[in-house]
Amino acid sequence: MASASPLKDIDEQYLQCCICMEQLKEPKILPCLHRYCRECLERILQKGAKKIECVTCREVHTLPKGDINGLKTDFNTKNIIEFIQLQDSVKVDPLRTCIHCNKKQEASAFCFRCNDFLCKTCHAFHASSPMFQDHHPHIFSLSEAEAANLTIQKLSSLRVAPRCQTHPEKLSELCCTTCGNLPICIPCTYGEHRGHNLEEVKSLAKIQREMLKGKITDLLQYKEKAYSMREEIKKAKDKLELNVDQESRKLQEQLDREGERIKKEIHDAEKESNTKQADLQERMKEETSARLRELEKEMRESRERYEQACREEQQEADLNFRKIKEKNNEEKKQLEEGLRVMNNEIHELLASIRTQKDENTKEIKELSDHFDGIVKRFENVTATADCILAAQNDWTDVQCILDVCRVVDLLRKEVKRDNPGMENLSGVKIRGLSVGVTVRGKVGISEDVESIVDLHIEEGMYINDITGNEDGTIAITGWTSAYQTYIAVITMGGSLQQQHILPGTVWSSVRCSFLSQYLIAVICAGNQIGIYNIRDQSRRFINLSDVIMNCPTNQQVSSVTTDPVNGHIIVGCNSRDVYVFNSELEHVKTMKLPDVIKRASGIAMHKGNLLVCDFISGTGRAFAVTMKQPASEVEYEFTKPTLGGYNWYPLCVCTDQNGYIYMLWEEDGGRSLIVQYTKDGGQIELEREVDRNHNGIAITAVQTKQGEKLLLPTLETKKLLTYGLT
Repeated sequence: MASASPLKDIDEQYLQCCICMEQLKEPKILPCLHRYCRECLERILQKGAKKIECVTCREVHTLPKGDINGLKTDFNTKNIIEFIQLQDSVKVDPLRTCIHCNKKQEASAFCFRCNDFLCKTCHAFHASSPMFQDHHPHIFSLSEAEAANLTIQKLSSLRVAPRCQTHPEKLSELCCTTCGNLPICIPCTYGEHRGHNLEEVKSLAKIQREMLKGKITDLLQYKEKAYSMREEIKKAKDKLELNVDQESRKLQEQLDREGERIKKEIHDAEKESNTKQADLQERMKEETSARLRELEKEMRESRERYEQACREEQQEADLNFRKIKEKNNEEKKQLEEGLRVMNNEIHELLASIRTQKDENTKEIKELSDHFDGIVKRFENVTATADCILAAQNDWTDVQCILDVCRVVDLLRKEVKRDNPGMENLSGVKIRGLSVGVTVRGKVGISEDVESIVDLHIEEGMYINDITGNEDGTIAITGWTSAYQTYIAVITMGGSLQQQHILPGTVWSSVRCSFLSQYLIAVICAGNQIGIYNIRDQSRRFINLSDVIMNCPTNQQVSSVTTDPVNGHIIVGCNSRDVYVFNSELEHVKTMKLPDVIKRASGIAMHKGNLLVCDFISGTGRAFAVTMKQPASEVEYEFTKPTLGGYNWYPLCVCTDQNGYIYMLWEEDGGRSLIVQYTKDGGQIELEREVDRNHNGIAITAVQTKQGEKLLLPTLETKKLLTYGLT
């Protein structure tokens, strides 16, 4: 809206109240620059409220002086509306009472200084008389009202200076910048505004208009980005629908393939059983015939002996038949159970996809609304700035330009901010399906350690935690003798590939967990929570107390795990509080662990539940709890091992790709014990005591070319123990 823009080109919506949907009346402007009728704002303001929510952008504002009257009047918009109303009123009834002659006749002009109409005769006198010389710039000929080239700037030039609030009988001549550019008269300069910073309005308005022009020019550089985000969000929504369909179809196809494979294995097992039975019958016939021939002579001598031999042969055959049948039935039962488990797993994954779709759709909707709001704010702030720059009303400009600049700065900062990851919202993440169900039975831990290798870390470095991803990448965290914390990537052979010093100068509680292929969630002492990128070695950290209001001063982070499906980082503390963050390190929610748990020493996600190790001397226990907010509930408690009669305490926990749970326990004497638990309820499957020469400090499952392995780093000997999962 340039200064030469005629009034007729102003968008009607710019002059419309979004509450009553009519032309603005006594327009009040909120700090977000959205304007409404004063009466409309009073109508929606709750009784006794000191704050008001903008109905357009939903931003909440504190009311100056506690009521609507404390809000600034939008004088630019008010001037335009009043002039339009003046035009319309003259069209309806051109007869007006002249302010000079007091005669009712056709109006010829309007004096903004007198704020009234003039007839043709009085207009000529008013415009030429030296008595009204200070009125001359403010006289508007109504013959120009229909002119197509009547601009906002021309209208603004007709207006007079505002009157002083302290001395209403006097016009303002200066601005007090100490009091927010308040218009004041000369007597005020040696009264209540004495010693304040006073400016001449024309020069001040010029400076502020130039400042606004620069800020708007800078803001317009991000216009394309602001508008393009809405298209990106639409694409993300369409891609989400496509990805959900594809992933659901893949899972169903995988289920069909595995179902056919298992059915074929059942058929083959039955066929093999029938073949064995037929072979056994054939062998029995041959053996019986041979024995019959051998005993023909003897039969003559001893009929009874022959009959006894036949009975023994039949009993042995019946026993073999039963064994074959029982083995076949057991194999068939295992395969059918595998198929049932897989079918349940598929339905869980499909439900997870639907949940992710709903959550992502909701987040996309929120983002869409957010960026629609940004675009509306963009259009509103640029239209407001254009109107101000077009009008060039010095008094009005110094009243509102600083507010507009503040909004421009906020909007520029918001538009400039990096866009959210649309790839995360358009995709769905699912864990791998447990395939390969055969008659071989359950997953177990190898009887002996498959390998023990030295960790080739620097002298004075100690290990605190370990994590691995599906690609076989391994990372460790720990501290140094110089009281620094670090993260490192290692190989299965213990070789160091990369190392990075992390925030924090205390050796305890340096934990890690893979969030994705390249991103690792890390917690450090001092309540540092961050993400480390192993691809470019970049890092980003926040402090818990900076993002959690009223965070207890004695609270310290103690454990971390991730939920890659939802892109969440879950942080446990030396209390019952658990905090959930997203991949941008934004706080998502806080939940409280059940009363039976005192602290989260080690945590892991398993089938939507949180597994919690509560390492407290004398009472160490472990639980699976729900992720309900604000308070979780116990699903089940893990059976505590009793091996050797020792009192065991849970250190940490992990899961494998088949859903089995592995927990590292420790007793007072320093012995370590790995316990495998069932998939569905914390019952012990098997136990593996770690060699006393190697006290384990952490545990993780990692995929290798030779299959999935359990890795156990040691604290004092700096070894890496590898167990097979067979």
